[in-house]
Amino acid sequence: MKLHDLFASKAHSKILQFLLENPGKAFSLRYLARATGVAPSTAIIVVNNFERLGLVYQRRLRSVKMIMLNPENPVAGNLMQLVELLRRYESASS
Repeated sequence: MKLHDLFASKAHSKILQFLLENPGKAFSLRYLARATGVAPSTAIIVVNNFERLGLVYQRRLRSVKMIMLNPENPVAGNLMQLVELLRRYESASS
């Protein structure tokens, strides 16, 4: 996995950050797109890319696919730690 796989576009970074800030929670594609300001058609592409990398998984809840960060993926775990460190740094700088 290369960094350009994770951050191929601004949409990738927005969706990844949103999921990293909400670990353990699942979201519909529509909600994920709305919450991040990414077009639904773009969100589908991003989520599929992340699923291929093993960062997220999709589960069907009735007729809706729910997207969730994969906590068992070591890269996802390290990225969650990085987000927490950045949050602490930002708080200390304020």
